[in-house]
Amino acid sequence: MLLTRKMFRPIVAILLAASAVAAHAEDAYPNRPVRLIVPLGAGSATDVLARVIAESLTHELKNTFVVENKAGAGGAIGADFVAKAKPDGYTLGFFHSSVLSASAAINPKLPYDPRKDFTPLGIAASNPIVLAVPVNSRFKTLEELIDAAKKEPGKYTSGFIGVGSHSQFNLELLNIVSGAKITAIPYAGGTGPLLTGLLGNQIDSASALWAAFSAQVAAGKLRLLATAAPLKELPDVPTFASKGYERANMEVFSVLMGPPHLPKEIADQLARALERSVKDPKVAQKIENLGFLVRYGSPQELSTKVAEETKLLTEVAEKVGIKVE
Repeated sequence: MLLTRKMFRPIVAILLAASAVAAHAEDAYPNRPVRLIVPLGAGSATDVLARVIAESLTHELKNTFVVENKAGAGGAIGADFVAKAKPDGYTLGFFHSSVLSASAAINPKLPYDPRKDFTPLGIAASNPIVLAVPVNSRFKTLEELIDAAKKEPGKYTSGFIGVGSHSQFNLELLNIVSGAKITAIPYAGGTGPLLTGLLGNQIDSASALWAAFSAQVAAGKLRLLATAAPLKELPDVPTFASKGYERANMEVFSVLMGPPHLPKEIADQLARALERSVKDPKVAQKIENLGFLVRYGSPQELSTKVAEETKLLTEVAEKVGIKVE
C-alpha cells in the first residue's frame, strides 16, 4: 500500500522526535565512565577515601566513576594531568590540599596554578593536624611544651612527615604565633619511621594527621596535646585555637576538582552529586571510619580556601625558609 502525504506526516514527526531523544541521550552527562585521578599511590588514605566517593558518585549519577592513580612528584604529576585534561567532565581529580596550597607555596616551578588551573567542585572531608607526645612524656599539656620551648629555644623537637607538608606548616605556625622555638625534624618514608622515632623518645613530639596517630592513641601509647579541629572520639583534647593559637589550625582537606573551563552545567551537576554523597549518612559513616572528618564545602568555599591557604603558606615558607627538595 502506498503511503499518502497525510499518512506520511505523522511518521516523519515520530522519527524526528526519536532522533531528538537519541541525540539528547548521547549528549547527556555522564554517558561513559569518568576517571577520578588520585595523585598518590594505591592504598594511601586519599586513595581509599576517593574510592568511597567514586562509589557514591556512581550511585548518584548512574554512571561509573573509576579511580586511577597517577603518583609522583608529591602529587604534582597527577594534579598536572587533571589541569591539562579535556574539560568535558570525564577526567576529574580527587586531591588532598597539600597538592594545591602547600605545593604552590614551596615550589615556584609547579607546572600548574592551583588557583587558576582547576574548576573547584567541592570539599568532601578533612584530616586535622594534631600534636602528639609519648604517653610517658613529661609534657602533659600544650602549654607545658610551649613554655619549655620558650625557656630553652631549639632544645625540644617535633617530627613531621614530608618537607612542605601541612604537618610542618602547622608546626611552624605554632612557633610563630606562640613565640616558642620547637625544632622541626623531617622524617621520610611515611608514618612508620615517625612513630618509631616518637615512641622511641628520639623526638619530644610529632606533628601529623590525626589518622596517622589514631590507632596509637587508642592503644594508649600516645597522648594528644592539641588538634586543629575537634575530634568526636576525643572531645577533651583541646584545639590549638582554644589555647589562643588560632592560626595553627591546619587541616588537610580532600577535594574534588575538574580541569579548567569545565562547562557550568557539568560542574553544577558534579557539585550537587558530591554534596548529596557527603551528606548521605551511610557515606559519612564510611568517611569517619577511615579516620577523616566529614567536612562538606561548596565550590566557592573550596576556591576561597585554596586562595587563602596558598597565600598564608607562601608567607610562612618565605619566613622560615621552606623550599622544595
